[in-house]
Amino acid sequence: MKIRRVLVLILAANLFTASATAEKIGILEDILQPAAVAVCGDEVFILEGATVFVFSLDDLRLLRKFGREGQGPGEVDVTPWLKNLLYVSNDNVVIDSVNKVVVFSQSGAFIKELRRSSQFTQMIPAGKNFAVRKRVYNEKEKMVCSTINWYDPDSHMTKELYRQPFAAQGKRIDMIPDSVHFAVYKDKIFIEESPKGFYIDVFDHNGEKISAIQKDFEKIPVQAAHKKEAEQLISIDPFMSNAPGGWKELKKTMHLNYPNFFPAISDMVIADNKIYLQTYKKLNKRRQYIVLDLNGNELTRAFLQEVSPPGFTEQMMGTGARLFDISLNRFFYIVETDEGSELHTQEIKH
Repeated sequence: MKIRRVLVLILAANLFTASATAEKIGILEDILQPAAVAVCGDEVFILEGATVFVFSLDDLRLLRKFGREGQGPGEVDVTPWLKNLLYVSNDNVVIDSVNKVVVFSQSGAFIKELRRSSQFTQMIPAGKNFAVRKRVYNEKEKMVCSTINWYDPDSHMTKELYRQPFAAQGKRIDMIPDSVHFAVYKDKIFIEESPKGFYIDVFDHNGEKISAIQKDFEKIPVQAAHKKEAEQLISIDPFMSNAPGGWKELKKTMHLNYPNFFPAISDMVIADNKIYLQTYKKLNKRRQYIVLDLNGNELTRAFLQEVSPPGFTEQMMGTGARLFDISLNRFFYIVETDEGSELHTQEIKH
């Protein structure tokens, strides 16, 4: 029997408890190497390479697809070590690639593109402006930093909002990268600053700090099994394996740095007036999410299915494309299997 590579798109509804059961509700075909998934209204957007596939959420019919690889207007480059990113709003669909940001209408019509600096590692639309993460060298401290910045519509930086040391410095690599995550929601920028602990700064559309969220958190120790997983992930990373002699030779020249504890926050999604914070706490192949309102008040905690992690370089950059999305209190995620392309629903009961 011929074995097919497939995807499983699963949704978890009503995020207010940790118990859940799964139920198959449909089949998703023809997606072999997804980079990102986004749900908007009654449609599912999946980015594969340079192409966006749009499916009906009800029956998973392919409704349309658009975008192609190339360097011309409206075309997108594809690299093996950094997947392109996808942002979907009620108005536009944005592909954030290694050298430019391309904006389409929801129907797939090309609207515009913006070239971006090689220093940029992520560029998120915020109204007419952009929130940008980039790498810079701090001459005074002799180190590479990741910074979050506010840019105007003409790609001119107007303000730096935050900076922290990059996960690689010279011959040292942080094997559990504590990369900065940020999100734009209703013209506000939320920046999680886990080197400070469980900490989020909130800025307005002018880049002025308006509030901060800080909470106690459970410290998760980094153990030998975690170190083994991290080294396995870096050994298969496309960027690392392209080094002369591959990771095996590169490792001999590097200092692998492991923290005693995991960072407080491993990812952040904001949707439906809620902040969803992914932690490193696990239970039965599920990851803990702490759900807050926009003022930082805790609403609930839930363990949701763990999805395939981004590559090591993507984690280090902080740009790992998500194979999950959250919309209308539902959790959508993609899993590759050898059985078939299935859509499942995972209800999380009170």
